Amino acid sequence: MLETLKKYDSMSSVIERCNGRVLDVIGTSNLREAKIAAESFSNGGKRLRPALMILSSLVDTGDSIDSVEPAVIDLSAAIELVHLATLFHDDVIDGVERRRAQASAQTKYGNHVSVLAGDFVLTEALLLVQKSGLAHTMPEFLRTIRVLVQGESRETLHKFDFDVNEAIYYEIISEKSASLFALSCKVGGLSRRSDYSDLLGHFGWNLGMAFQMIDDLDDMLDLPREMLDCDLKNGYLALPLIRTLGSLRDGYREKLINTIRAGDFTAQDERQIVSLCQDHGGFKIAALEIQKHLDRASETIARFGGGGDARELLDAIVLDLRAYSDAQTSDFTTFAGTRA
Repeated sequence: MLETLKKYDSMSSVIERCNGRVLDVIGTSNLREAKIAAESFSNGGKRLRPALMILSSLVDTGDSIDSVEPAVIDLSAAIELVHLATLFHDDVIDGVERRRAQASAQTKYGNHVSVLAGDFVLTEALLLVQKSGLAHTMPEFLRTIRVLVQGESRETLHKFDFDVNEAIYYEIISEKSASLFALSCKVGGLSRRSDYSDLLGHFGWNLGMAFQMIDDLDDMLDLPREMLDCDLKNGYLALPLIRTLGSLRDGYREKLINTIRAGDFTAQDERQIVSLCQDHGGFKIAALEIQKHLDRASETIARFGGGGDARELLDAIVLDLRAYSDAQTSDFTTFAGTRA
């Protein structure tokens, strides 16, 4: 999804520093949960949230990426640990069998251990914030963790809720996903006590909204994007399906609901679902919403004038997401066997 970060050697070097800090922190404990956390973390990941924090700490000043301070590395490691905690807990809530192409901790070690691993890394994240020397960022971490929990709670309440509306969907992804992107960017600014921290948070929130809608489309069904991680089987409705269910009438709506409840989708079922979403404008509205948030992110970051490599990289991340969203639309059209 994001090729930009791989093209900058200096960015790769800084992310490796972040990775090393995470493993150092986890490695101080002899708990089994620490070993499981290290294993799960080492299975990979985009590391987008710590990258956003690091870049946001530099974009105001235009300083080089190599100049990032150790305290910011601490905070970027903390943000990745918060994210890792949410993954441990999500895997238990949804019974996720595979995470990052590997067996999930929930599958390998069970629910109890996975929950404790999530609790462990969340605690370590907050301790790392405290130790960073930038303790003035702690209130933002605490506020965001509260919002994350609220979003996860709201999402579980609306599993298999076929009357859920688009406004509720936006609230859920804002709380459970975009809030962490906003935290990454705002704290990046706060780490340098930038006057533009709120503006950076606004950039991160819009980027996070677009990112989560893109991710929801990838995971909506198994076959169209070949992700083999179908959210619909767990009762989570992506934006195109919410729009479609709101448009269908009579027996057509009931038939779609029954297909979703059955949960064991054939290729024909998935093709039919995608076709219905296309016919009722579901993918169109999703693409428009994604582009709207990416437009806002672009407009926000454009206010930073020069910004050096950090500004260039943030711009490029937005462009990567635009291109990926366009490819999604094309892939769904091809899968449904219809013309654009």
